[in-house]
Amino acid sequence: MQDAALHGAEVPSREVILDAAAALMARLGYAGTSISKISAASGSPASSIYWHFGNKDGIYLAVLRRARDNLVASLPGTPVGDTVGERLTGFLDGAGAAFERHPHDLRLLLDLGMLEQRAGAAAIAELGQYRLALRQWATDSLGHVFGLADRPAVAGELARFMLSVVGGTAIARWFDGPVTSLPVQQLRVALVALARHHGLPVDEDPR
Repeated sequence: MQDAALHGAEVPSREVILDAAAALMARLGYAGTSISKISAASGSPASSIYWHFGNKDGIYLAVLRRARDNLVASLPGTPVGDTVGERLTGFLDGAGAAFERHPHDLRLLLDLGMLEQRAGAAAIAELGQYRLALRQWATDSLGHVFGLADRPAVAGELARFMLSVVGGTAIARWFDGPVTSLPVQQLRVALVALARHHGLPVDEDPR
């Protein structure tokens, strides 16, 4: 009880550990991140890390859950507007803003390289669920933008394409720094072109 009370008074240190672990795992992956590296990056002794999280799988789960919470809270809601162009503008502006606030969280949640056999089953299951949730959000949003209530397969294709661009941009940002932003205009052109490829009437000039 005394030990718990002592650590309970150090709650902020848990966030410091998570900050360090998230940065390392996003950059190095699960296998490349060790307790000793997290300890060095956070300035917290290994004993404190084990007390808070139990093991590396526990840290990974906590990092994913916090990334999920941060990202979900930032995602734009149902796009509004009378035209495809208006709805697409609102959707992409919201997605771009979410990317700028949480590029590391997107890197964690979207990178297929994080799905490693050495990560625990619970962590892999969590990551899979978050990826599915993001895909569902993108599918629903783009389905609304382009009026695809009766064509869910097309909405899903648009969502997968968009998330591949977002994930690649988030990874590139680790190498290039903050100068790398979500290519909103190019993404807009590509989504409009894909929609037209499927025969959708789009009141949007992609130029």
